[in-house]
Amino acid sequence: MRVELIKTYKSVHTWTGILAGLFLYIAFVAGALTMFKGPLNQWALQPETTLPSISVDQYDSLISEVLQAHPEAAKQMTVELPLAGQQAAPVSWEIEDEETRDHTLWYASFDEKGQLITQSFTVSAIGEFVDHLHRTAGIPGGEGHDAFGTYVLGVVAALYFVALISGLIIFLPTWFKDLLVLRKGKNRKRYWLDFHNVLGITSLPFHLVIAFTAFVFAFHDPLYGALRVAVYGDSPMFTRPAPTEVKSFTELVPVAELEAAIQEGEPKFQMAEILYLNLDTRAPRMRVGGIMHGEVVRGAEYAYVLGNPYLSEVPYSSILPNNFNGYSGTVLSIFSLHFGSFGGNAVRWVYFILGIMGALIFFTGNLLWIESRRKKRRGQGTLPVQTTSSMVMAKLTVGVGLGTILGVAASMLAVKWLPHAQVDIEFWQKAAYYTGFLFALIWVFIRRPMAAARQLLVFCAAAIFLIPISSLIKGELLGAATQVWAVDVVALLIGASFVLLLIHLRKRRAKIEADSVWSELVEKPAVESSIQNPLPDTHPQASG
Repeated sequence: MRVELIKTYKSVHTWTGILAGLFLYIAFVAGALTMFKGPLNQWALQPETTLPSISVDQYDSLISEVLQAHPEAAKQMTVELPLAGQQAAPVSWEIEDEETRDHTLWYASFDEKGQLITQSFTVSAIGEFVDHLHRTAGIPGGEGHDAFGTYVLGVVAALYFVALISGLIIFLPTWFKDLLVLRKGKNRKRYWLDFHNVLGITSLPFHLVIAFTAFVFAFHDPLYGALRVAVYGDSPMFTRPAPTEVKSFTELVPVAELEAAIQEGEPKFQMAEILYLNLDTRAPRMRVGGIMHGEVVRGAEYAYVLGNPYLSEVPYSSILPNNFNGYSGTVLSIFSLHFGSFGGNAVRWVYFILGIMGALIFFTGNLLWIESRRKKRRGQGTLPVQTTSSMVMAKLTVGVGLGTILGVAASMLAVKWLPHAQVDIEFWQKAAYYTGFLFALIWVFIRRPMAAARQLLVFCAAAIFLIPISSLIKGELLGAATQVWAVDVVALLIGASFVLLLIHLRKRRAKIEADSVWSELVEKPAVESSIQNPLPDTHPQASG
């Protein structure tokens, strides 16, 4: 391949990576955590905002009594069955104020005597917040699928795809010589390049899938709109059931009967969640979520069935594995590959590791760019004082990298200690994240990058260690589910890894070259430096 062509692809790879890297770092760190969104939500539950669990045979009675006492719940009501794990309550619904558009969440269960109890409060759902970070990189503006950050990450995903392909083309000429080689030595650029290549090549299929699906998810609505115009024209894209007469709530299909009807076509389906919509209208709907171990499923956690809650037949089941056709099988396989929802906890852990590796790819890419700038400065024969752009990139890499970790840890601590029944916990968990994130960014811009990195590592490690310590102090580990224990144990391990990294940086401090942006020597103006310390180009410090 011609040298000029390689240089062009290298330039494309560098700049697409630089533009997308920091956003993707946040998305990958948060994405790795969303592999365990359910356990995170369970870890955040507080006794004051958790209603009693009930047995499976009590659900029909509870649904009926809620609809009689609170008919407004018919608009949108969620039922969490025992298989969903510990939740705030078996039944919940949302009320929207028509004037202010504010939403109020209500929860219901039975007390020990079998009497209906209802309560309004907010729950943290820290797992959902981390998922929001994953989809938006924390960029504020908009909600849900229309969040501004979602569209930004869609564009970033396109750049990410270009960076992957151009990076592969650059690597191909040296494939056999450099494949999985990690050379440690004085040449730091060579080391970071090898590490960057090992991470990228070993996880390339995963990254290609993530880049493609992230773009499709971000621009889902415009893509469907274009498809509707280009392919379907005046014909409806989806067939919707004809309106029916308004039914009485007492005619809802019982939970056990509904599960049996679904299992006739899909024996592995284990019902975990039911979402009822518009029960008091001529177009009632339901979405049933179920666990299907070892199968390719539609959602991040569940396989789904759509239908009419007053009919036991299941009219829309082509999204279940046994009913896949060519189109639905392809689309849902893509969904499942993005979510990592096709192989149980083993695959979730693999995706967690791949997510962390993805974050490190962008981190090492930035380090490579900084190191390349240092080499160029030496090549110009000037005193190797680093450029402002290199310094800013170093500060952003440290600030965003550790700020994301510090923000998530601060958010989890806020969720653990603030009383959910007395505060707007959704607001405070966001406030804690942005406080930690912005603190790191500001801190790194008033300190030298390496000094700031060490100090922020101390803050991060302390905040992460406080997560399991908080659970211990509040006495929540006794009798807790395995998932809740796992969150605290993993936090402990991550905190320990940060301590090891801090020790490594302290040891390396004395070996950092004076012309590096990571050096903690105070830079002098170039003219003054050239008079007082005229290092020749062949000075040992400039040897790489």
